[in-house]
Amino acid sequence: MSSIYRLVLLLHICAGISGLVAFWIPAIARKGQALHIRAGRAFFYATSVVAASGIAMATLLLIDPLAVKPLGMAVEPGRAQEIANTIRLTSLFLFYLVLITFVPVYHGVRVLATRTAPERLRTGFHTALNLTVIAAAVAMIVLSLATRQPVFGALSVIGFLVGPGNLRFARQPYPTPMAWWYEHMGSMLGGGIAFHTAFLVLGAGRLFGITLEGPIAILPWLLPTIVGVPVTSIWVGYYRRKFNEVGGAASAGRAHA
Repeated sequence: MSSIYRLVLLLHICAGISGLVAFWIPAIARKGQALHIRAGRAFFYATSVVAASGIAMATLLLIDPLAVKPLGMAVEPGRAQEIANTIRLTSLFLFYLVLITFVPVYHGVRVLATRTAPERLRTGFHTALNLTVIAAAVAMIVLSLATRQPVFGALSVIGFLVGPGNLRFARQPYPTPMAWWYEHMGSMLGGGIAFHTAFLVLGAGRLFGITLEGPIAILPWLLPTIVGVPVTSIWVGYYRRKFNEVGGAASAGRAHA
């Protein structure tokens, strides 16, 4: 099981790196052009692989954590069980990270695909996916209280923004003619924030040999959101002015984290 996990992890890392690269191409490229469209599709495909491999890894860790990550030394049974339970809690958090990464990107892609027929956005899968995000956010609060890990509770906010926001957009008339554009942009940028958070938390430290301790250890978790949300708001504001919709309702231009 350990070898299977390592193979899935390698796929997960490759897809994550591909997603990081693919994110910046449509973000910078001229909107609506062939390069923007192709890179956007690549970003969605990479996100889908990240999500699928992340769910596979989390499932393996949940089923038999010590088979996936052998201890490599003899420990007391009680201590081994404690370690296994800790790994299982980590796997639950991984499920949540997968959701808040995939769901905004999926929503953004569907918003674009259904822009001329917004009623097609309201599918059973779209609804179930966003309800799952809300349920997972509630679970993160419970997990935060049970483990006294504030980062779980802090990141639950993302689920409470993404899930209800997506459901609300799918059920309300467009507040402005270009509302779908702001929603698409905000969702895709939200997916980019999630990718960069995962990179800073899980990859950058190992890659560059950086270890943060104490209160600043939470910085990699929060920095992409701290930077990304204002940038998204500024970007959406720019297009509102460009489309002469500055006075329109703001719900469609919300930034997803």
